[in-house]
Amino acid sequence: MQTENLQFANWKARCSSLGKLLTNLPTEEEAIKIANEIKELTNERDYGVNANGNKVKWTENKDNRLALLLEKQNKGEELPPGAITYLEEVFRSHFWKRKRFLENKYLTKGTVCEEDALELVSIRDDGFYYRKNDEHLNNDYIQGTPDNLQVIIKDTKTSWDMESFEKAELITLYEWQLKGYMWIAHSYDFPELETKTEAELDYCLVNAPLHLLQDEKRRMWLNLGQPEEDDEDFIEKMMQLERNMIFDTAKFKKEYPNYDFYSPILDFSIPPHMRLKSFKVNLTEDDIKHMTRRVKMAREWLIKKEKETYKLLDNEWQTN
Repeated sequence: MQTENLQFANWKARCSSLGKLLTNLPTEEEAIKIANEIKELTNERDYGVNANGNKVKWTENKDNRLALLLEKQNKGEELPPGAITYLEEVFRSHFWKRKRFLENKYLTKGTVCEEDALELVSIRDDGFYYRKNDEHLNNDYIQGTPDNLQVIIKDTKTSWDMESFEKAELITLYEWQLKGYMWIAHSYDFPELETKTEAELDYCLVNAPLHLLQDEKRRMWLNLGQPEEDDEDFIEKMMQLERNMIFDTAKFKKEYPNYDFYSPILDFSIPPHMRLKSFKVNLTEDDIKHMTRRVKMAREWLIKKEKETYKLLDNEWQTN
């Protein structure tokens, strides 16, 4: 069996996917509740009285309930189904080098427009220049690349359109992503970083790059049956498309001076302060304990899967 160099022995979770490992976390309250119920049921079984001192009858249902609680207490924490689904994806990607292409227009805009998003945050903070960070960071358990490492750690999410921007909230996946970045930052010295226990998630509504606008134009043109450029319906939809994808007309004109607008009146700019939503995220010692524990559990699962796979590879087909 080829287990000398197990590739998952030192596997590190990506901060962007960390939240997939940290679902259904056990709480201290739940552990206390289970312990108290076990104590009460044990007392009823052994002495025939409940917590109030009243005599009670021991039943099969109570016996089954006590056995279930003891099993749960002794078994300890298990990876939830969602985390296992994620790890199966990780295994396929790393071991078999098989991964699905996740590229789409939403992800493309987010990647291409990172600097535009940071520029919007800079405008909010009186012109303080936030540089895009390209340094990939890691510690013994996780890895990632924060968008910015000045003052406080910042990560930007570029909304596709106004609807997605208005609905944007601090979801658990992004919250753990930022907690991961803060934890990693403790292993480095960043002079411009004032704190490593507070971070900021910024949703930004910025212009779509020209090539995405042209992609949408072509898609619309095909859906309409490839009309002539002067077709009224096509022109009307292109005017709406420009309004849907451009939020700072002056900036768009400066970056793409040769673009010929379909819209006769360029009145679709939105003030910068209405195109930014920020959420603060804090890191606690408990967060670090949860991340450490779950990554260790994930490694154990991946290593077990890897050993099982090598065993299958070493076996030949059995024929009758």
